[in-house]
Amino acid sequence: MDSRDRIIDELRALIAEQSAQLEQQSAQLEQQSARIKELELELAKAKKDSTTSSKPPSSDITKAKLKPKKSNRRKPRKGGQPGHQQQLREPLPSDRVDEIIEYEIDDNDIRRLGLVPTGDFESIQHIELPDTPVHVTEHRKVVYEDREGQLYIPDCPELNGPIFGPRLLAMIGWLKSVGHCSYSTVEAWMEDVLQVPVSRGYLAKLCTGTISESLAGAYDELTEAIPRQEQLGSDETSIKDNGKRHWIWCITAATFSVFHIAATRSREVLEKLVGPEFVGYLNFDYFSANCSFAWNFSIKAQYCWAHLIRDMRFLEKHPDKKTKAWAEQLLDRSRRLFSAWHRRNEMTAEGFHRSMLTHRDRFLELVRKPPSTKEAANLAARFAIVEYTTDDSSEPETYDLSQDYFRFMFAPDVEPTNNHSEQQIRHCVIDRKITQGTRSEKGQRYHERMWTAIATCRKQNRNFFSFLHKSIRAKRQNQPAPSLLNVTP
Repeated sequence: MDSRDRIIDELRALIAEQSAQLEQQSAQLEQQSARIKELELELAKAKKDSTTSSKPPSSDITKAKLKPKKSNRRKPRKGGQPGHQQQLREPLPSDRVDEIIEYEIDDNDIRRLGLVPTGDFESIQHIELPDTPVHVTEHRKVVYEDREGQLYIPDCPELNGPIFGPRLLAMIGWLKSVGHCSYSTVEAWMEDVLQVPVSRGYLAKLCTGTISESLAGAYDELTEAIPRQEQLGSDETSIKDNGKRHWIWCITAATFSVFHIAATRSREVLEKLVGPEFVGYLNFDYFSANCSFAWNFSIKAQYCWAHLIRDMRFLEKHPDKKTKAWAEQLLDRSRRLFSAWHRRNEMTAEGFHRSMLTHRDRFLELVRKPPSTKEAANLAARFAIVEYTTDDSSEPETYDLSQDYFRFMFAPDVEPTNNHSEQQIRHCVIDRKITQGTRSEKGQRYHERMWTAIATCRKQNRNFFSFLHKSIRAKRQNQPAPSLLNVTP
């Protein structure tokens, strides 16, 4: 081999070596690119907010406030604005007036001006607390003695139970659960305003004892009525009991809401509260326990579109361009679907039905052709057609999962979202921040019953304080408690 052939062989070996290095570097670049996409996705997940997930708006990172621009607009004047009627506070009705003081013009001026009363009055009401905000009754039981020295003391039925009357007990309950006051705050209010000293321990005993027990009948009546409803909603949020995580479950119906604290977030709670015999529509989010309950008991589910849209908005920020474009198209078709749904009163029944089916089919056509990313596949799986077998048949049957997202289109009064249940549970979240959770089973029952009565009274346009007062009074007098059921809002 001459020197020329040797040089050619060396060059070929060098080229082969460099080619191998290039292939190796190319593979490394592909791995790095995939890792970058993975990290970008993880970063996006870490930055989830209330618009792209089920996180509450309060959890969003506070953005720097922009300096407000100066405006040349004048500050609005007090009272009614130009073009608007002034809103004045309505006076209390005459049966609420405890004292009337009349003012007359001096007799000399009446004679000088020849004034004659018209029979009309210009009234101004002044509202004030009484000097003594509480009424204290001392019950004295006369002690008798017979010839043998045996003492006899008469009965006093009014003293059965706490020393506080039903109205004061209702006020304590109202402050604790409607006013979201801590026991320390209620204690201070009792001492400063009512001038009645009381301990926090005794207040807790009153709330978890007499007040809670007075609502037990009404609460049990509502829980028994849940499976008979035509439509329900469900939501849950966490709470601590003695430092251990528990869950507040909220079941909403047309005229009432029921709250239940459980140690688990599993479908067992839904089986207990709603029951497998429920035949109506059930609104909830796409949580695994909800899906399992709906699937195993053939529940007519309506999954929440608000949660679904948040998931699609999250995919809009996906590093994969195809996934991002796919999510944008899904959101566009969702907007078109709901635009048609909100215009249902402008269409004929036939036209509305045809329009909704068209928008639904276009959405399904797109969602069932996801890009190759795992996140897109997970979302598309919610709308798949699955096969399953039953004990009655060896032949596989099919079930279209998408129908659990589209029942609202033609079912009367079925909402596409679970917003109502989420709104109902916000009151509990505020209470949770104040109390830091519960510390006993009695405390759990108290909160369940109070939250239930408060939410239900609001739905029925009833005065909660009045209802609680009547419930406590009935308990003290061993009479039937007032009901929260079958009351038209």
